[in-house]
Amino acid sequence: MDKKAIRTENFFRLIKEAGNVSKLSRACGYTNPASLHQLRARLEKNEEGGRGISSVLATKLEQGMKKPNGWMDKRHRDETQPAFGNKQTVDSTHSLATNNSDRIVSVTRNTKETQITITINLDGSGQGRFDTGVPFLEHMLDQIARHGMIDLDVTCKGDLHIDDHHTVEDIGIVFGQALKQALGDKMGVRRYGHSYVPLDEALSRVVLDLSGRPGLVYNLAFSRAWIGKFDVDLFEEFFHGVVNHAMITLHIDNLSGTNAHHQAETVFKAFGRALRMAVEFDERMAGKIPSTKGLLSESN
Repeated sequence: MDKKAIRTENFFRLIKEAGNVSKLSRACGYTNPASLHQLRARLEKNEEGGRGISSVLATKLEQGMKKPNGWMDKRHRDETQPAFGNKQTVDSTHSLATNNSDRIVSVTRNTKETQITITINLDGSGQGRFDTGVPFLEHMLDQIARHGMIDLDVTCKGDLHIDDHHTVEDIGIVFGQALKQALGDKMGVRRYGHSYVPLDEALSRVVLDLSGRPGLVYNLAFSRAWIGKFDVDLFEEFFHGVVNHAMITLHIDNLSGTNAHHQAETVFKAFGRALRMAVEFDERMAGKIPSTKGLLSESN
């Protein structure tokens, strides 16, 4: 077994020893666990020629878990094999869900048009990290993270030489997939969320339901067609991707506004706040599905 395989094996041993990836991240001093979740997802794919664990990270893992120097490069008797067979796939995607109590999920979706990885932590602190090649979209995604109090890591390599359409739409799709998986059976959540957000002359209202049934009502007439180099029509494509893959009902209404930037920003801030309300746990609903049907899925 070569050094790459040994380090990979020991990485999974440390995850088991720590309890989950998030706890391992905290032990190693990471404030955002997204990077280790992405590493785990990459290692589980076990691609030939793929990058392994660097020496710098190996040392950090050893120090964080109080292992002696060189521990990551040695095999150990009580072996825990990496769970390379535990991958879940959705529509040609690779996805990874950790302990449900963490509500942290990484989803990768690769097509000929886009290669996207999104990590979402529904119980985060509002941190966002974005590398998509579409700056104004990143500004809007940051509103979702900050006002939704979720940690959101989005990387995308898209066919921007054509235009932004595929990138924006597919990020919405993968965000929806990640949200759906992170929510699980939705036991104990509030289910419904709503928010009004103003910004100077603009005012938007967003109402959503984690219903298990996709539906978008989109009432947003932008005052102009472009915000800088961004085509505002793509926002509707983004939200269609979200609702169709998160299986949620979403009503978006821009009630007033003459500045297109303000219109967009109020919508994304309101969406983040409404999402935060809907996914939060309700102590009075603990252990219960918030539906008289007893389930919230696409089949209800």
